[in-house]
Amino acid sequence: MSRSARSILPLLRSLLLGAATASSMALSAGIVAGCADENDPETHVKRLDDPATLPQAVNRLVQFFEDAMTRDNKDRSGPTVKPLLDQIVEPMTQKCVAGDLDERTNSKLIKFLSDTRDPRGSACLIKALKDYKADSTEEDVRWAVRGLAATKPKDAAGPLLDVFTKLQHAKPKGSTISRDVHDAMLEINDPSWEGQLITMLGRPINDPKDVATLRNELFWQITAAELLGWQRSEKAVVPLLKVVLSPLKADAAATAILALTKIGKPAIEPTIALLKGEHKELVEYSQVESLKTAGDKPNAEQKKAAETAHVAAAALVLATIGRQESVQPLLAALEKAEDVPRAIIARELTKVPKTPETLAAFQAAYEKTPASLQVPPAGVNARAMLAEAAGNFFDASLVPWLVKAALSTRGEEDDVAQIRDVSLLTALKLMKADQIAEVDRLANTRSSSGTVGKAFEKEIKLAKGLLKDCGDKAACYVGKLGEPASQAKDTQFQGIKAAYMTGVLGTPDVRQSIIDAMPKISNAAVRFVSVSVIDALSPKGDADVATKLQKIVDDGEASKDAAKISANAPFKTVIYRLNARAQ
Repeated sequence: MSRSARSILPLLRSLLLGAATASSMALSAGIVAGCADENDPETHVKRLDDPATLPQAVNRLVQFFEDAMTRDNKDRSGPTVKPLLDQIVEPMTQKCVAGDLDERTNSKLIKFLSDTRDPRGSACLIKALKDYKADSTEEDVRWAVRGLAATKPKDAAGPLLDVFTKLQHAKPKGSTISRDVHDAMLEINDPSWEGQLITMLGRPINDPKDVATLRNELFWQITAAELLGWQRSEKAVVPLLKVVLSPLKADAAATAILALTKIGKPAIEPTIALLKGEHKELVEYSQVESLKTAGDKPNAEQKKAAETAHVAAAALVLATIGRQESVQPLLAALEKAEDVPRAIIARELTKVPKTPETLAAFQAAYEKTPASLQVPPAGVNARAMLAEAAGNFFDASLVPWLVKAALSTRGEEDDVAQIRDVSLLTALKLMKADQIAEVDRLANTRSSSGTVGKAFEKEIKLAKGLLKDCGDKAACYVGKLGEPASQAKDTQFQGIKAAYMTGVLGTPDVRQSIIDAMPKISNAAVRFVSVSVIDALSPKGDADVATKLQKIVDDGEASKDAAKISANAPFKTVIYRLNARAQ
């Protein structure tokens, strides 16, 4: 062996030994890895600590959760899911809060912890709110607010409000999460938000042509109004009234009125002062806001309308709240009002507790209303509007008057025809069996199409048949509410007429029977009249009945059935009014 060969032998031995050692270590590691139980969540929890294995560990743990949910039929408290969550939620939350994750893994953690509905994951979801970047992290925020809405942690209030105030509903990505953020705000609705929400309500809308700004402001202010209503915020009464008074905020007015109804009694005094013109701040605000829609040079008619715009708005609020103390101020305002304000106040009288005075005042206002008068913004014929509203009194004594008023109407042919059509339909809803001949007089009156009743032959037949079956028995009409014929589109007038007759003949005792019949009443129009009867038969309100109606609403929303949810929509105003009257 040469000297050079002998000199490299130690080196070769060293290299071979090193390779063998490395191979041995690799084999050992493989054996250890092979011994780890891949079906044990703890194996993957440990791998969360290694940045190299963390993404795969998250994926595997999420898969464990999804499999467990399948086994437990989506029950997060199930025998497979709960022990798993006890094992993995906290370490996964810690990794989320610590940060330094790639975007995909971070989003996966947020979605998973939202899906768990586990309060121990809230820190991660709150961090997602704090990290919100417009046009970037909307999907993370969507999952975060869904989870937080379910668990309602107190420390989520501040970050959630921050997201709400930053969210640009007018932007495409912002609009995708605005509903989720809105719903989470309603679920958490922290009292500490009151001041900021009231400030939002006060922000003006100066340029309705700036569509992006308008959409953002309406999103913020509609949500703020809703939240303040649920808070029963007395401080918000005047700001909410300003929303109702501003034509530029018309899309938020309905929400503001419902919020005032939820607040109830504390809203009455300022609104009565507004109706009387005694609340100078609100009256002046109403005039300024009304003139903003008239352009730079309002004419005399627009100026006059602006001076009294507050009257109709106040009447609408008072009537929607529907408390007894609203009646006399509305009657006094009706005496002074002219044309459009008078027609609107008269319409609203049908929502407050009925008295002989309100009936007489309504009829007098109708008779003073010109046959050609139209009510903005839709340009509805005022007399036709009032003839339809008369049904909300649920009083058959109005039938002869409706017929007489319709027959004596004079004016343009189109106006007269519309008024007579609506009057006949309302009379059909309210008439008792001994009033059929009276209503037939109107139905048989000549018109351009033959007779007034020609277009209502089906309704006339159904109404007469129902009166023959039930006579003056309220219980019989309640029974008819749930019949299949009352739900079918072609014969729904049977159900509508049955509901009106329940109101005409019923006493407060019948309200429970109507509630009991609700599961069988699938027709939206019949449900609407039925809940309106409950309203009319509750002049002093009733918190217990309101609770029962709320359960129907809650059950409908829990069912995720769009048709049920839509059919229950009118219940909400009645629920709020029953509670407001009962205060």
